[in-house]
Amino acid sequence: MAESINEQTVTYVTDIFKALSEGNRLRIMHLLIQGECSVGHIAHTLNLSQSNVSHQLRILKQAHLVKSNRHGQSMIYQIDDTHVTTLIKQAIHHASHKQ
Repeated sequence: MAESINEQTVTYVTDIFKALSEGNRLRIMHLLIQGECSVGHIAHTLNLSQSNVSHQLRILKQAHLVKSNRHGQSMIYQIDDTHVTTLIKQAIHHASHKQ
């Protein structure tokens, strides 16, 4: 018999998938898997406005998927931990396998 999960865990997991369900946020996460980036670098690389990137990063940060550190005048973002990297890579692999 499968072990049940508590409501707090269910809520947290659904929040993670909600945060990842928007295309630009997934693109940002994929970019951050390759290494830490500033908002400006993300915006330039993904051809998005800095305000849009900041908004998306705020959502990802609230879901504990990314973290940030100040480096001079810039905020540098990176993946929060290796579990997040594994989750994203597995989802991408699963999607590409089904195509």
